Amino acid sequence: MRRLSSIALCSLVAATACTNAGQKLVFPSLAAGQLSVAVFFDRDDSHSLSPADTIFTGVRVALLAPVGSDTLRSATTDAGGVAVFDSLPVGTYRVVIDQHSLGDSVGTVAGDTGSVRIITTADSINAERIVRLGYADLTLAQARATPAGRKVYVRAVVTVPLQDFRDTTTFLADTTGAIRVTSSRPRVGTGGNNIGDTVLVLGPTGQSLGQPVLIGGLITTLSVGTAPQPQTVSIDDARTARSGQLDAALVQVSSAVIRDTVNADPDFIVRIADPADSTKTVDVLIDQQLNAPHAFFTIGSGATIRGVLMPTGNGTWVIKPRSGADITLN
Repeated sequence: MRRLSSIALCSLVAATACTNAGQKLVFPSLAAGQLSVAVFFDRDDSHSLSPADTIFTGVRVALLAPVGSDTLRSATTDAGGVAVFDSLPVGTYRVVIDQHSLGDSVGTVAGDTGSVRIITTADSINAERIVRLGYADLTLAQARATPAGRKVYVRAVVTVPLQDFRDTTTFLADTTGAIRVTSSRPRVGTGGNNIGDTVLVLGPTGQSLGQPVLIGGLITTLSVGTAPQPQTVSIDDARTARSGQLDAALVQVSSAVIRDTVNADPDFIVRIADPADSTKTVDVLIDQQLNAPHAFFTIGSGATIRGVLMPTGNGTWVIKPRSGADITLN
């Protein structure tokens, strides 16, 4: 009985195999989908698409497999800022922006990480990805170390607003340091700024009087805050900005003595000294906008001075008070 069953099974297999004789083995075709990648430039650093932003054309977009680095296909964003990959088999892909196709100042690329899946359902056969480009968001220490000519964003607290000095220089501070923003101005459609406000500043990096600065920075006020407190320093530290480490910082020199006054039209200089050693001096630059009378500063009077450290370009710094409230005379 066991032998007859085996023969019968073999006959059944043979008969079944013969019914497909001569046919080719063909895999079924996969459904084709589409992937669209839209690229925009985040001009107001809001981290989302807003009316202030612009599309970005000419960006090379690469399509990669889920693992590995081989490029499957590439496309370039068109006049509408969109790169399209059509006739894609269902599956999983990665989108990568070719940063060689971007300018040096583009320091932020967001949205081109993770995978994109195309599956055979009506709502997933066509996939979309939005990529945000922007200038680099830096701390003040990072901005100071960035090569000249790179546009960057910084978020910091105002120690001197642009309206306090006649040259419209703004001074900023954060937990990493301080910096000057030369020829600063408010962004169109926004108001001014005040001491203690947190601001967003866009500007190219550069050099002025031998120190790093942001040039022609556009300022947007983010929030109102309290006035930051100055750091108490010695006469020597003020004169050298502690070997440059305190450039643009808000400082205070206490219990000094007025040694001399010097005209520096339209400003003028008050030279203060260490009462214990009159050879240790630092200059206090009184900006024209303070409207402080020269006769107010009597040689020999005691003085406590607050202000920001402004480089002279010759390896020394001066203290620049922001208002009459920064000057206390005994």
